Amino acid sequence: MLPKIHKVGNPGRPIVSTINRPTELISQYLDSIFSPIVKGLPTYVRDSSEMIRTLETITLPEHGEKFLFTLDVKSLYTIIPQSDGLNAIRFYLRSHQSANRPDEDTIVRLTDLVLTRSSFSFNGKYYKQKKGVKMGTKMGPSYACLFMGYIESRFLSNYEGLPKHLLLRRYIDDYLGIAVSSKDEVMEFIDRLGNMHPSVQLTNEVSDASVAFLDLKVTIEGTGITTSVHYKLTDSHTFLNYASSHPPACKNSIPFSQLSRIRRICSEEDDYNQRADEMQHFFKQRGYPDEILTKAAKRVDTSTRADFLHRRNEEEAS
Repeated sequence: MLPKIHKVGNPGRPIVSTINRPTELISQYLDSIFSPIVKGLPTYVRDSSEMIRTLETITLPEHGEKFLFTLDVKSLYTIIPQSDGLNAIRFYLRSHQSANRPDEDTIVRLTDLVLTRSSFSFNGKYYKQKKGVKMGTKMGPSYACLFMGYIESRFLSNYEGLPKHLLLRRYIDDYLGIAVSSKDEVMEFIDRLGNMHPSVQLTNEVSDASVAFLDLKVTIEGTGITTSVHYKLTDSHTFLNYASSHPPACKNSIPFSQLSRIRRICSEEDDYNQRADEMQHFFKQRGYPDEILTKAAKRVDTSTRADFLHRRNEEEAS
């Protein structure tokens, strides 16, 4: 049980290992089938870099109300009714036909095996999971994404009051939305989205200025969207100490990777310079020599932000 230290009350996150379990290889195989389907979902976003590339294409009107909103599905993995999850799998298998996989009934049966053959011990007692999917099984994220994609597609296709210029993207259980509408319209949309399935509960944040999504701070600036780095309050920036016994090449590569990440995220040059100085300060506190940090910063400065975003896109596609 891992505590969620960034949430009020530090609720537990149950993680059940599936290493060397009878269904481990079945789950890996199912994930190889489900993952390509997940990538085709209308709201799918792979990571913050893909989200940035999407936000760069957004042009908002000069006048009128504009809102950003984020949504979080409470305990997604553990709330999925198995019958509804299997219905979602059937739906997407039928809409994504392939000659290179077993028939629909076989895949659904294998999925059912992974879901229902889930037993574990905790505090000396044995349990069988009757609802949801294990956090720890390979197909878990894809299965959860397909369940959400299924119910949200049915909701969106029937919702007539959709706010204008709506952007809605989801990373597993986290949504980011943009709407050019009144706040009442946005809240009505969120309320109805939260009622699209009896098991789904959403928390939300709505702002006409900025919101946090993944590791991004997303801000409305005029007719565009800017991004900066977002750190959770629990982030202590305790990078690998330079005095550790790790190989020098390993330690020396970390400042470059973190500065590269900041370069991708920060859309404004002044913001990047401030955040880069801040990041170097974090590394100095962990004992990193000035020459290593200077070399990393100069190496990052030889490329533009677009270069780093382009490289990231190529890495994701490969």
